[in-house]
Amino acid sequence: MLAISVAILLDAASGADKTRTITDMVGRKIQVPDPLKRVALLGGPTGQIAYVLGARGQLCAVTKSLTTSELVNLMDPSVRNLATPRTTSGQVNVEELLSTDPQLVIAGDLDGSIVEKKTRIPVAYFGSSMSQTFDAVKEEIRFYGRIFQKEPRAEKYAAYLQKTIDLVRSRTDKIPQNKRKIVFNGYSSNHLVTLGGDTFMQQHFDLAGCRNAAETIRSTGMKEGLHTGLAEVSMEKVLGWNPDVLIIDFGSPADIYNDPKWKSINAVKNKAVYKQPIGVFIMDRPTAESAVLHPLWLAKTAYPDLFKDIDMIQEVKKFYGEIMSFNLSDEQAQSILAAKYAVAFGPGPKK
Repeated sequence: MLAISVAILLDAASGADKTRTITDMVGRKIQVPDPLKRVALLGGPTGQIAYVLGARGQLCAVTKSLTTSELVNLMDPSVRNLATPRTTSGQVNVEELLSTDPQLVIAGDLDGSIVEKKTRIPVAYFGSSMSQTFDAVKEEIRFYGRIFQKEPRAEKYAAYLQKTIDLVRSRTDKIPQNKRKIVFNGYSSNHLVTLGGDTFMQQHFDLAGCRNAAETIRSTGMKEGLHTGLAEVSMEKVLGWNPDVLIIDFGSPADIYNDPKWKSINAVKNKAVYKQPIGVFIMDRPTAESAVLHPLWLAKTAYPDLFKDIDMIQEVKKFYGEIMSFNLSDEQAQSILAAKYAVAFGPGPKK
């Protein structure tokens, strides 16, 4: 990860508007107005950054997935008023974007290149990798903190993430490799889409004291019909892996228990099939919320005896309250853990 810096350069001309020069996550320098009041944040998982940093008031446009997030709409109904010129990667309505009069667009490489080719709006590129580490998540949040001039909030998040990592690691580090639970993420309607060992999910598994059934699968290359980072495997492979825990995102555990194709694996025999939580965004992406909540939830799910004192409802409420300023009820926190909130799209075939 490149070191991120933001140097403030004031225009020397008398009476001129202030500007500053920012350095984006690919090392490009862009001059922008100071302060930034109208930013278009184009990227599915990145919308949550506005809440992590308390920068919601600086946004003029976002990706549609943020405005259609059921949880975000509950906590911030005004999000519906934001323009949504981007739907999915490569789908940017330039006319709608221009109508919001942004001072800066923050985007990934494909969307950013579209904006640069068709407009004169400054573009800052964020890094986008399904192999993102915990340290890279911290640096990404710090990057946005500098963009939005919310550095203290960025450091607060980084410290919160590290504290959670330290807590989980202190309890899982000593689990012998041959005693670690084998876990399979079985996404999509057929439960055969997964995240391989070259993705961020591997670090989540390692921290949680689990073995990724699909660790030998390499999935970060682009796949036809799948989001990058995802791969589809055969039923025979899953049966051979014989996971102790099965995490799904589609249907219900009861569906799996009643399906004869799955009956021979340990996860079904021991009733250890679980829905993956859903918050502001789906947790099969390397986001600020998934970095904190997913490994803790997985560790608690796989090793309840090691985490008897951890109440996930209270942990969810604490994270969203302290970091995102969302004051959740117990019922809302439970709905996140039970994957009851709708999001714009899931981890299977692109929509």
